[in-house]
Amino acid sequence: MTYGLCARRIGVLAAVGALVGGGSAFGASGAGAASPSGARAASGPLPAQTEAKVRRIVQRFRDVNRTPGVLVGIWSPRGIFVRASGDADLATGKPLKAGMQFKIASQTKTFTANLILQLVGEGKVSLGDHVSKWIAGVPNGDRITIRELLNHTSGLGDGFSLPAIQSQLATGCTVDQLLMIEASAPPVAAPGTKWSYSNYGYNLLGRVVELVTGQDLSTAIQERIARPLGLRRTLLPPSGNGLSVPFTHGYGTGEVAPTQAPTASDDATALPGSCLWAHGGMVSTLSDMRVWSRALATGALLKPAVWRQAKKNAIPFEFAQNYNGPGRWNYGLGFVESGGFIGGTGSFAGYESTAMYSPARRTAIQVVSTKQPNAITPPPMFQALAMAVFGPHIGFGLTPAQALKPNTFGAEGPE
Repeated sequence: MTYGLCARRIGVLAAVGALVGGGSAFGASGAGAASPSGARAASGPLPAQTEAKVRRIVQRFRDVNRTPGVLVGIWSPRGIFVRASGDADLATGKPLKAGMQFKIASQTKTFTANLILQLVGEGKVSLGDHVSKWIAGVPNGDRITIRELLNHTSGLGDGFSLPAIQSQLATGCTVDQLLMIEASAPPVAAPGTKWSYSNYGYNLLGRVVELVTGQDLSTAIQERIARPLGLRRTLLPPSGNGLSVPFTHGYGTGEVAPTQAPTASDDATALPGSCLWAHGGMVSTLSDMRVWSRALATGALLKPAVWRQAKKNAIPFEFAQNYNGPGRWNYGLGFVESGGFIGGTGSFAGYESTAMYSPARRTAIQVVSTKQPNAITPPPMFQALAMAVFGPHIGFGLTPAQALKPNTFGAEGPE
């Protein structure tokens, strides 16, 4: 996650998950499969009984969190459900629409990681390269590998939570500033010994992309991912917040509680993305992220051998304060996995989201809240929606009731 403005008031160091031996079964590779946008979803709505369940889940999500707006998308062989509810702008009452742009925060990591894996497939970067081969001055840089940056086992400090960065969120950061400040964060573990979330590690990966390609990261994302996939409104902004009309505002300035309704004065939309950069600075739309989630989960832009490596030896993890809920989650080389669904999650002032795709079920599910923080977060919300469509025995390691239980700060909502 990317946590900004102390909105959750928690440390970004996540609980430790043991490194596992052996591969994790995420479903078919899909490399070289049909167009990433061809998810083979049914053309009609979900069955009436299933849709009624989904609507109740969405309503609970909105009622408990008291979020101004919610975007939900389900595209599956069993039917489609796409819904935008609430307001896009509390000051004007403008309604939220499904096509509106929003900040994807740490889902940006899936793009940065995919670029690195593309370069691995081209023989320009090795997963075993030490960071010091590319960047000087990184703590333990002569021992940390690219693989360890990708799966958060580098032992590097998070970096983003440092006061020197938090104080610049409203005005912006340069990449050189980010890397210099984040290098001052003390390591939290020896390389390769435990899982701990590091936004700094992903900014280092972004710089590696730039050094290898000779392009700025924003351009590399456009040329290597967005344009090949036809993502029309997905970008890493070179300046500003990156949002263009139509977009939804996001709310959460650090004073809004997980079950509290924000007001227009809590609008955090204007915050630029430059202090998040490679780990969390991008914007996108529901339709673009549907395409991306499938491409990500099938390794569509990667060499098959590289995609197999990316899925191998995934690491069980828990975010701080149970952000992802009590279910089973694994971290591969640049993506999260649960129950055979692969994707990413993101949280930054004003916005929380998750976008997941299951190759085996040929199903994409997305959840976006235009508020941060939330008591029911998007990751377990996604799991609740998947169980509504496919039943409770998916392999998430939790029940539908557990997925919909408020999971942040012990916040309590209606039962």
